This record gives sequence, structure tokens and C-alpha cells, in this order.
Amino acid sequence: MTNREIIQHIDDGANYYVGLFGEAVHMDKVDKEFYSYVKPKEGEQGISFIYNVRVNDLPAEEMKKVIDEMKSMNMPTWLGMNLSDEAAYIYFGKKPSQEKREPKEDDEVYLAMLSGGKKEYHENNHKIIKVHTAEEFAIWAQMVNDILAGGHTDIHPVNHFTWCEKFGVKCYILYHDDTPVSVTSIMDNNGAASLEFVGTIPEMRGKGFARAVCEKAVSDAFADGASIITIRAINRAASRLYQSVGFKVYG
Repeated sequence: MTNREIIQHIDDGANYYVGLFGEAVHMDKVDKEFYSYVKPKEGEQGISFIYNVRVNDLPAEEMKKVIDEMKSMNMPTWLGMNLSDEAAYIYFGKKPSQEKREPKEDDEVYLAMLSGGKKEYHENNHKIIKVHTAEEFAIWAQMVNDILAGGHTDIHPVNHFTWCEKFGVKCYILYHDDTPVSVTSIMDNNGAASLEFVGTIPEMRGKGFARAVCEKAVSDAFADGASIITIRAINRAASRLYQSVGFKVYG
């Protein structure tokens, strides 16, 4: 698999991830001609996000019109890793820098692991469950919301259970002394999977729990036939965790 193909899988994984938020009865999922977005229905809670942006091949004038329309919606936006220089210039108001610079700790990092590149993991003695029931999913969703969203209901503990029932999302919870302490999930888009929602409760960080639950999820994903697993690290500290699991940086 070429680097370009791997980067496209990382981009596709991000778009698939955002799109799944719209797959719940309390959410709206809208596909426009050149982009898509999800948002909660009136009176509901959830994320609002623009994704699957497709403007690279538009004439400059039309590209600017679409970008201005997206920006007017005032939503977080996944522009994609293959955004053209022209589109980036219109969106950000400046040309992309070709200058090399030292990475910063808060830089987002994009990683992937091919099926043939999986490391041999040490035996894992932790209690890790794969979510099967609505009750287990509610625990997992609440943990993700608390750890990664500051308690905001990004993931509905009931309505988003359709992820597991209909879309085959695999959610994992690691227990320590019968207390749920760490979570992750695998979203599989036709054999191209992404590792998502990695987190550990604050008082249990630095003990190897996140790595253990990631190793379990990665092993299961490849055993289930995934050819590649991608992930987007929110900072370089998270990237170092994923690299310890066997992921490599791309893009």
C-alpha cells in the first residue's frame, strides 16, 4: 500500500467516524453537493461537525463560495489531508507553508498500521470486555463523554447503540478491580478500520491501561480481517502511545 493510499485511508477514517455521529434518531445528517455535516436536532445534545469536504476540483470562484458557506455555519470542520493548496489558501487566508519546523506538543498527528506490521504483544491479563448489550454501551458512552468531552453528551448512551447493532462498531472497556477505567473502539469501514475514543479516567493514567485496551482492539480488528487501522492523535503525547502499540506516523 502506498503512502498516498494510506493517507487517503486516514482521511476516509475521519469522515466515516464523523458521519456515524449522525446515525442516531436525535441527530441530523445532511449530505450537500460538496460537503456533509451532522448536528443535533432542535432541543437535543450532540456534536455539530462539517466533514467529507469535496472542493479541490472546483473553479476558484465556486470554491470560495462553498468555503464561505461552510465557514458561515460556524462548525468544527474536517478539511481532509488531501486539501489542495488553493483550497487551503481560500479557507485560511494564507498560503500553506513549505517551511520545515520543529513539531509542537499540541500538534495533531496522523498514524496507521498495516496488517503485516502488527507488533507481537505481551500477554494481557487485564479484564477487557467488548460491548454487547445496551447496558454495557451506556457505561462505555458515559466514560467517553466524561473523559474526552468534558461530560458533554457527544455520544448518546441509548440512541448511539445503533453503532454496535447496525454498523458493527466494536467498543471496549478495561476494568481494574471491577472499576471501568479505560475505553476505546474500532470502526470498520469495509476492511479499513480506525481506532477511536481512546481514553482513561484521570486518576488511572500512566499505568498502561490505554495501551492494553488499544492492543486488544487492534488484535481483534486484524483478526476480523482489517487490512489497515488508522488513528488521528490529538497531540504528540497521544501519538507516542499509539506508536508504542505499533502505529506509524504518516502525512
